[in-house]
Amino acid sequence: MHINHKWRWIIGLSSMILNPLANASNDFDCININNDVSVIKDIKDKELYLNELSAEVKPFDFNSNLPYQQYVATTQQFILAKNPKAKMKCPILNDTIKLLNPQQNAQNLTVSDLVSPFELKAGNNKVGVLLIHGLTDSPYLFHDLAPKFYHEGINVRTLLLPGHGTAPSALIDTSYRDWQLATRYAIQQMLNDYQQVYLGGFSTGGALIIDHLVNAKANEQSYDKIKGLLFWSPASKAKSNLAWLAQYVDYIPWVDYVGKGADIDFAKYESFPFNAGAQVHKLMNSIAAKKLAKKSLPDIPMFIATSNVDQTIASQATVDLFEAWHNFSDRSSATKDEFVLYADKEAVLTIPSGLPITKMACSDKQTCNSIVDIAHTSPTNAPSNLHYGQRGSYRNCEHILDDNNFVQCKTSDNNQRGEVTGENTKKYPHMQRLTFNPMFEQTWQKITGFIQRTSN
Repeated sequence: MHINHKWRWIIGLSSMILNPLANASNDFDCININNDVSVIKDIKDKELYLNELSAEVKPFDFNSNLPYQQYVATTQQFILAKNPKAKMKCPILNDTIKLLNPQQNAQNLTVSDLVSPFELKAGNNKVGVLLIHGLTDSPYLFHDLAPKFYHEGINVRTLLLPGHGTAPSALIDTSYRDWQLATRYAIQQMLNDYQQVYLGGFSTGGALIIDHLVNAKANEQSYDKIKGLLFWSPASKAKSNLAWLAQYVDYIPWVDYVGKGADIDFAKYESFPFNAGAQVHKLMNSIAAKKLAKKSLPDIPMFIATSNVDQTIASQATVDLFEAWHNFSDRSSATKDEFVLYADKEAVLTIPSGLPITKMACSDKQTCNSIVDIAHTSPTNAPSNLHYGQRGSYRNCEHILDDNNFVQCKTSDNNQRGEVTGENTKKYPHMQRLTFNPMFEQTWQKITGFIQRTSN
C-alpha cells in the first residue's frame, strides 16, 4: 500500500510552498549544488527532489510501433514536465553533447539535456548499438562510451527505462514488466533499422537484455542480426542475501524507501524505493544461471566487464551466468566470448577452468594511487567524466551514515575511492564509492577487439 497520486501531489505542492530552497533552486546548477554539505543536508531533510512534479503528461507508449525518434521527443517532454531538476542549469559539455549539437553552449545546458535518451547517427544503417542503463540510473551513464562507438562508425541509441529520469517516487509504482516492454520496443526498433546490432547494458540493463533474448516470445530469426552482447556489471543476483525481502517490505503501508538521499546527483537517484529492489529481484530471478542452463540460448557472443568485489551484484553469480552462456552446447560462437574481471585484490571467486576470463588491475600510478578497488558503479565512466570522473563534481558518499565522515567524504582532498566492502568502509570510514573506471581505455580496447571478432 502506498500514498496515492492525489496525496502525493498535495504533499509535493505543500513542500514547494513551504520550502524556501524550492524557490531558490535557480541559485544552484548541477555542479555547484555539490559544494555545500549544509545545503545538501537541507535538501535531503526537505525532500526537495524526492517526488515527481504533478504535471499531467503521458509517457511514451511502448506498445506502439512509432519510430525511435518519436520516442526520444516524447520522453524529453515527459522529463521536462515531471523532473523537479529538469530545468536546472547543467554546464557539462562533453563529447556526446557536442556530437548531438555542435553549436551547443555549455551555459544553456540543463539537467534534462543530460538525462534524456539520445541517438548518435554515424551516417549509415549498417551497424547500431543499443545501450540500456541500470536501476536508478539514466542514459548519462553512456556519455563516455557513446562517442567511442560513434567514432568506430557505429550508430548509438540509448533507452530511458520507465520510472527513471524524473524523481525517485516514480519507482514506487513501476513494474519490471514496464522495463521489459520498453526493452522489447527498443530492441525491435534496432532490428528494424540496422543490418547488424549490438545490445549493451549496465547492471539492470544487462539483465533486461538477457531476459528478452531468453524468455520473450520474439521472432528468433531476427536474432541473426544481433552480433554481440556487451554488459557492464550485469545484474545477475543481488549481493545481499536479504534482497528478496524487499518485495514483502514493499507491502508495508507508508514504508516506501530503503533509504532517502538528497538526490542531488542529476544522473542517478540517491533515494532507493523498496519496490525498485523488489522488481529487479524478480527480473534477476528469471535469468539465474541454473535457469539459463535449462533454456535454449541464442548463439550470440557475450562480453562482460565487472568487478570481483562488486557490492551491489554478486560477482560469483555473474561468473556463473557467463559460464552457463559460454558453455551452452549448441553455440558455435563461444570462442568469441570475453569476460574482463577487475581484480585489484583477490576475492573468493570460483572460476571454472576454460572460461575466457581476463583479469585487469589498476596500474597507472597517477590515477590509481588513491583507488582501493573497482566498484559496481565504475565501469562505464571514464576518468575524465566531468560529473563522475577523477576530478568530477559529484562524490558518491551515500553509504556513509556518520555525519562527520559524510562531511569528510564530500569535502576532503585525501579520500580513498573504491567499493563499499565491509573491509574498506572500516579501514577508510570516509571513502568515496568509486564512480569512474581507471581502466576505461584498456576496457575499450577489449571491446573494440570483441566487435572486430563478431562483426564479420
